[in-house]
This record gives sequence, C-alpha cells and structure tokens, in this order.
Amino acid sequence: MKNYYFIEKKFQISDPIDNYFECISSCDTNDGTCISRCVEILKQNDN
Repeated sequence: MKNYYFIEKKFQISDPIDNYFECISSCDTNDGTCISRCVEILKQNDN
C-alpha cells in the first residue's frame, strides 16, 4: 500500500491499538515503509 495518507484517514478508530493492528494487517509483509508508517500513526495517537 503506497497511499499512506489513506492509511491515516482510514484508521481513525478510537482505540489506538486496534488502529495499529488494522493498519499493519493492510500492509504487505515485505513493505517496511507501510509498517513503519503504522507505527508512526500509533505514536501520534499516544499523545
């Protein structure tokens, strides 16, 4: 998945952990950038 803006907008679930798991489950396991972006989204939700 290359559209990381879409990932951020799609995963606006109230629980950040659910958000994270939904995000990583949509990534290709070989796409480290997508997975890293999911981690960043999780970190942003921690604030």
